[in-house]
Amino acid sequence: MNARQLLKELRKEAKIDAFPKKGTGHWVLVNRENGMISELPMHGGGKQLGKGLINLIRKQLGLK
Repeated sequence: MNARQLLKELRKEAKIDAFPKKGTGHWVLVNRENGMISELPMHGGGKQLGKGLINLIRKQLGLK
């Protein structure tokens, strides 16, 4: 799963806002339901994200 697919999936599960973090290639994700925050690396185009990173992002957003 790449970053765009993950973002799309997260938005289906919860009310997630995504904002680009200036100059880093990462996006800041905010779960509007509980206020939890995480970062998603968006650089690399179709580059696949590892399972550990996906699980960490979900945990930081309170979805797991």
